[in-house]
Amino acid sequence: MDRKRTLGLLAIVLVLLGGLLLVLGGRGGEPDPQATRPPGATAPKPAPATTAMETAPEPKPTHTTAAPPTRLVPATYAEHSTEPHGAFEGRVISATTGDGVEGAELTFAGSGGATSTRTDASGRFRFVPYSAGTWQLAVVTARGYLPFGPEWGQSPIRFTAVPGQRLSDIVLALTPEVELLGRVEGPDGKPVAGAQVRVLTGRSGESVLFPTPDRYTSDASGEFRFHGPEGAIVEARHPAHSSAQAEVTAGTLLARRLVLKLGRHEGSGDAPLDESLAGRVVDASGTAVAGALVSVESAESAWPKQYGDAHGYEQVTDDEGRFTIEGVAPGRYDVTARLMGLAPGELRDVAAGRKDLVLTLARGAKLVGTVRDAATGKPMPSFTLAVFTKRGPLQRVPFAQLSFIDAQGHYELAGVPAGSYVVQVAAYGYAPSETHVEVPRGASGTVTADVSLGRGAKMTGRVVEEGTNLPLERARVSVEGMGAESALSVRYDALTDAEGHFTLDGLPSGQMSLYVSAKGHHSRIISGIRVGPETTAPRILELRKTEEGEEPQVDMVGIGAVLAPREDALMVGQVFEGGGAWEAGLATGDAIVRINGRPVVEFGFPEAIQSIRGVEDSLLVLGVRKAPAPGTEGSPAPLVDITVKRRRIRK
Repeated sequence: MDRKRTLGLLAIVLVLLGGLLLVLGGRGGEPDPQATRPPGATAPKPAPATTAMETAPEPKPTHTTAAPPTRLVPATYAEHSTEPHGAFEGRVISATTGDGVEGAELTFAGSGGATSTRTDASGRFRFVPYSAGTWQLAVVTARGYLPFGPEWGQSPIRFTAVPGQRLSDIVLALTPEVELLGRVEGPDGKPVAGAQVRVLTGRSGESVLFPTPDRYTSDASGEFRFHGPEGAIVEARHPAHSSAQAEVTAGTLLARRLVLKLGRHEGSGDAPLDESLAGRVVDASGTAVAGALVSVESAESAWPKQYGDAHGYEQVTDDEGRFTIEGVAPGRYDVTARLMGLAPGELRDVAAGRKDLVLTLARGAKLVGTVRDAATGKPMPSFTLAVFTKRGPLQRVPFAQLSFIDAQGHYELAGVPAGSYVVQVAAYGYAPSETHVEVPRGASGTVTADVSLGRGAKMTGRVVEEGTNLPLERARVSVEGMGAESALSVRYDALTDAEGHFTLDGLPSGQMSLYVSAKGHHSRIISGIRVGPETTAPRILELRKTEEGEEPQVDMVGIGAVLAPREDALMVGQVFEGGGAWEAGLATGDAIVRINGRPVVEFGFPEAIQSIRGVEDSLLVLGVRKAPAPGTEGSPAPLVDITVKRRRIRK
């Protein structure tokens, strides 16, 4: 899978247009960041940003239904109106309850300045732009909710204002500012005081106007209090122990508690975070580029060896285009600089400690297209588009995610360098669709990729308590992994009603997994669910009740290894003791090239992962290219068939 999307939401705002999380977008000319910056505003520099499943860790966007048991929100509608420059209407809701948020302030930025509006008692807002064209959703704040405030002029959310056109039923969801209690324990279960804790979200690029605390120290009881969105990784370090990481899951947010258990030192222990990387970002003429987001991640060529934080490090360049990222662990890294509208600059396999880095942003091509309903031919007024770079038969690396609110269904993405790409699109009630695009070397003009969307399938079911069969109200059901390897920032969610019923629609056909959680119960990832082209048979989903004092866990069935795509294989990363992979002798560095006799390149990464998952205690045969033994690097690796039993995993 992708190693990590570094652009996201630290102070999460989820833009839900037809059930989609909308992340990056734009049409037409990009507004000048300096022209639209409020008087006196500066570009704060965020601190460097620093799971046991069958796949590598995934970012997990979060949202819930507004009125169970239906899908999250209705579609966005385009209507004729009398406003000279168009209008936008919608609601701001809580991402966890679906209730309207009163008094939320939304600031929109255009080429001529900025304007704000507030929500009423039911969370409704109306934005009437004073000029046509592209407007950014620059800031959203509300008392008791995590704010949204990316680098000014670089908002990931764009609105296209068209004279006489009103778009309604837009829904924005803010994440409540929930305080969580963390506890750091040693291998013996006793509290550890003085542990250094960091909340790693990989989403600092969209919270730079409102930096939030991300570093803590455990007290005498081993405890600390923090705020963290779902999908955040919390890391604890202490000189007397090896480090620990834990994910903020839906179950964590329900329990409002997270435990990190440090391990015993093995070898030299954790690498010190005492290196730095520094340099400049310039354009093709050598002029300094301010406001570029510089991302540093463990070198892709080194995986499954990983250097530094799993979520990487980030910083925004200053007015002279300079950046300095402190607290980097020794090792090799890939460094990327991005600024909306320009092709990114990248340096690979950079050794920690370099201070002379120069990353150049070029013009690139412009990717444009129209998204339409396949049955009617009408344009889609709201949709999510994701662009991935193809780096092999299995590997697709995220290049950009865009969100569009446009009555003509039009999209534009500037700054696309030469290469092979996959463009994927989704909209509420429609199954995701994709198309392949080639951008020729040296291209600086327009490359067109139109997309049509067909209606998706529907799934219904109930969530009940295991053993008692009692219905669980307001249990959350979501399609696990959507928005990661599907390349779409889409998370299909539902909340159950009083009888435990839920409905999901707009699903793609094929095999998938569901993530199910409820307060006072252990969460589950249920695999092997096959979705047909229309309605899928109702499912009964059971959750185990947590006992008094018991920490919530996530139950899943798989082989117990972290996998990532590379060339023609699934590379094995961490192998978990007691899992099927561990029992069968799979090791870090092995490469899975066949699943039950079929080459993995015929599956594609998401389908391959679903095929490896399955029914508990069932068997599968993996064709494995073993990792070379020390001293035999470069020799042909043996290919062997290994039978692996799927085991239940709890974490």
